[in-house]
Amino acid sequence: MLETEDPPVAAAGDPQPAVWRLGSRPVVSWITYDLASTIFSYAVITRYFNDWIIDQRHHPDYVIGLMTFVVSLALLLGLPLLGALADHLGRRKPLLIAFTLLSVVMTALLGVLHTGLIVGLGIAGIAIFGYQAASAQYDPLLARIAPAEEQPRVSGLGVALGYLGVAAASGVFAVVVTGDDQSAFIPTAIMFLVFALPCFVWVRESGPRRRLAPRTAVATAVADARHGLRRARTESYGRFLIARFFYIDAIGTLTVFMTVYAKRTGHFDSTQVTLVLDLSIVFSVVGALVAARLTRLVGPKRVLGATVLLVAGTLLVTGATGVPWLLWLLGPLVGIGFGSIHTADRVYLIRAVPEAQRGEVFGLFWLVGRVSSGVGPLVLWSGTIFVLDHFGILRPAEGDRVALVVLAAAALVGYLLIRPLPEYRAADDPSVRPSSGG
Repeated sequence: MLETEDPPVAAAGDPQPAVWRLGSRPVVSWITYDLASTIFSYAVITRYFNDWIIDQRHHPDYVIGLMTFVVSLALLLGLPLLGALADHLGRRKPLLIAFTLLSVVMTALLGVLHTGLIVGLGIAGIAIFGYQAASAQYDPLLARIAPAEEQPRVSGLGVALGYLGVAAASGVFAVVVTGDDQSAFIPTAIMFLVFALPCFVWVRESGPRRRLAPRTAVATAVADARHGLRRARTESYGRFLIARFFYIDAIGTLTVFMTVYAKRTGHFDSTQVTLVLDLSIVFSVVGALVAARLTRLVGPKRVLGATVLLVAGTLLVTGATGVPWLLWLLGPLVGIGFGSIHTADRVYLIRAVPEAQRGEVFGLFWLVGRVSSGVGPLVLWSGTIFVLDHFGILRPAEGDRVALVVLAAAALVGYLLIRPLPEYRAADDPSVRPSSGG
């Protein structure tokens, strides 16, 4: 139940409340934003936009790969700078609000504009850029609203509520999306905004706020971003970010093309595809809640390693056998992987990085995920299918199976990079003291 009053705030400089409660408005509001962003990710990145462009408007797979690659380049330049700027100014919410609103507006435009392919891809790219830039500011706020030992639980609840919300939102989509997937985008924009608003209002940032002239702030952020990139070469989180590139590459690419893959098997219609995706969402909730518990018990690194192995094995078996009914297994198992990974990896990074550097490093965290999501669809998936089809080796329907095996190999590389990393427990977070409340 939501409490009527927020817990009292501790002394200045301490980001944690003196008495912590799971049902406080800041915690519930932070969790609700996870719901908002997951609805956007499902509707625009996974379910409707790609199917609208490829299946309904009959454009080739690679145009989606090119769009995501261009967005990745923009994020490559923008995220480290924005993260360093947030660290230097001591505030993340202004950037979170600005980029969320940018994404909401662009998503709504997708639903009302009838334009050519290039303009449509451009609007979608800006919407995805805004979503990613906002998420890079959102994740570090977890350390502001929960003590270290409670962060796995809050992170897992955020992921779980996000996927439960998507399951409910899919009911809305079932009513409003009739024959044209474009009709999904205005409801997506509305839900994104509505569920993001509590975070805008009730998640607070304590501590000193720095005020600089815009030119000075940008110059300082550029310098900080450069230093952060150099630090990442020697710190353990640098290896973690490289590992994340590979395992998110595998899962992110699959979410982009799962709808296309299911239809190419010739055994799934739109209703069945939606059911597979809904099953994966339900199991994402299970994965998030189980991962939250296990992360508290054994630490985030072990949870990540086991999850990435599960994803790699599932992709390998599905691609190697090519049995269509295995998609009913692939969806739920990858759902478990998605929920588990997104619960554990942000907790791992929060514990590995001091508060003063989190904006900078989470900018790299989301940048790595976004670049991998650009490389994967363009190179690992579309590239594999294009080469096999161009040289007459396999048609796209059979080439999809090879692409799944390639994704399994990428996930395995991620696992091998995670193995030697140190484990971090709640007590290892230097910037968050244990809470005294429940």
